[in-house]
Amino acid sequence: MTISSAGVGSGLDVASIISQLMAVEKRPLTQMQTQASEVQTRLSVYGVLQSRLTSVGDLAQKLGDPLAWKRTTSSSSNEAAVSVSSTDAAAATSLQVEVSQLAQAQSVSTAAFTSANAAVGTGTLHIELGSWSANFGAFTAKPSTTALDIEIGSGEQTLAGVRDKINAANAGVTATILNDASGARLVLRSTDTGAVNGFRLTVDDLSDASNTDGNGLSALAFNPPVGTVTSGNQRGLNLTGLVNGAPVSSASNTLADIVDGVTVTANTVTSGPVALSVKADTENFKSQIQQFVAAYNDTMKLMREQTQYNADTKTAATLQGDRVAVGLQNQLRSLVSASTTASTKFTRLSDIGLEQQRDGSLKINDTKLAAALKDLPELTKMMSNVDATNAANSGLARRFDALADSNTSTDGALTTHQAGLKQRLERNQDEQDRFSDRLTAIEARLRAQYTALDTKMSQLNGLSTYMSQQIAQWNKANSGS
Repeated sequence: MTISSAGVGSGLDVASIISQLMAVEKRPLTQMQTQASEVQTRLSVYGVLQSRLTSVGDLAQKLGDPLAWKRTTSSSSNEAAVSVSSTDAAAATSLQVEVSQLAQAQSVSTAAFTSANAAVGTGTLHIELGSWSANFGAFTAKPSTTALDIEIGSGEQTLAGVRDKINAANAGVTATILNDASGARLVLRSTDTGAVNGFRLTVDDLSDASNTDGNGLSALAFNPPVGTVTSGNQRGLNLTGLVNGAPVSSASNTLADIVDGVTVTANTVTSGPVALSVKADTENFKSQIQQFVAAYNDTMKLMREQTQYNADTKTAATLQGDRVAVGLQNQLRSLVSASTTASTKFTRLSDIGLEQQRDGSLKINDTKLAAALKDLPELTKMMSNVDATNAANSGLARRFDALADSNTSTDGALTTHQAGLKQRLERNQDEQDRFSDRLTAIEARLRAQYTALDTKMSQLNGLSTYMSQQIAQWNKANSGS
C-alpha cells in the first residue's frame, strides 16, 4: 500500500507535528535573524552619525580657513548709477564716486545705399586702431598695433558682403547694417570703448582708382579731414570722473581694482557723489558659526538619544554602552571646553558666545558673538591658526575639523567600526544560509520518517482489521456448534 498524504493511513496530524518540531528547530535561526536586525539598526544609526559628524567637519573646515575670514561685502548708495564689488583681497574702505562722462566706443555711419545688396566696389580696406583729437582733427595710432587689410573681391562687393568681411576679420571694429526710410547704411563701431580704441578706415579703391571721391569702395572711407567723411560720427571717449576727489580716467566703464580688490562700474553720469562702502562680511561669518553650532547640536542630540538608558521603560537605546559612540561623545565635549593660545583675547568657544549646556549642546550668546565679530583678527587666529609643533596654539575650528576627519576618513573610527558591523552582517547571513539548508534537510527527513510510520501503521491497522474479522467469524462458528 502506498500512502499519498501523511496521516491518512494512521490518522495522525502529521503536518501539525512536523510544523511544531520545525518551530523548535528554527529557534537558532530566529535568534540569528534578531541579531542581524540589531546589527543593521546599529549600522544605520552609525551611518546617520557619520553623516552628521561630516557636516560638523565641513563647516569647521570653512571656519578654519584664514581666507574665509577675509570675505568682504560691498554696497552703493545708488546702485543704478554706480555699482561696486569686492574680493577677499579688499580692505574695508569708503569711496565717493562722481561720473562726469561715460566711456564710449567710436561709431560712424556711411551714406545710405538702396539696399544691403547694393554694390559698393572692390579693393582693400585698411583699418587702424587709435585715438582722434577733438572733432576728429588728428589721428594717433594705438601703440604696438598695425593696420589690418581686408580684401573685397568681386563676389563680396555688396554692402552685406563688406559687413561680413569686416566682422570675420576681428579687426577691433564690428559692422552692422542699419535699414530705415532712407535706405541701408553700414554702421561701424569699435569693439571696445575708450579713446585709444577708436579707428581710421582708408581704402584702395579698384572700382574707379580714386580713394577719396566717395564713389565705389571709397564711400566707406573714414579719414577726416581727408576725403569723404561718413555721417553719424561718435568719437571714442574715456570715462572721466572723481574718486574721493581725485580725477580718474578709464577706457572702460568698469574700474577694476581701483583700490585693491575693489571694482567699480559706472552705469550713468551722476548728478553728485555716490557713496560706496566695502566692509568685512560679518553677517556671513555669523551665519557660518550658526550653521556650525546647529550641525554640532544635531550630532550631540543624536548621540545623546542613541546612548541613553530609559529607566522608565527599562530599555537601552541602540548605542547604549557602545565604546566608539561614547568615546566620540566625550571627545566632542572635551573639545568644546578646550582652550587655545592662538589668540590673546579669545581662548575658548565660550569667549565668543558659544556656551556649552548641561546636555552637551551649544547655545549662542548673541551679545558675546557680536563683540567677537568686531575683532576679526583675533577671532581669525582663535579659529584658524595653524601650529604643527604646538597643538595648544592651533585654532579651535581646525581641531574640530581634525577630530571629524579622524573619525570619518577611510581609516577613521566610525568608518572602521561600520566596516566591522558589515562584516558581522555578512557572517550572520552566511550562518543563516547554512542553517536554512540544514533545516530543509531536517524537514525532509521528518517527512520521510512520518511517511514511513504512516505506511507501517496503515499496514498494522489493516492486519488488525483482518484479525478482528477472523476472530469474529471463529467465535460465530463455535457458538453455532
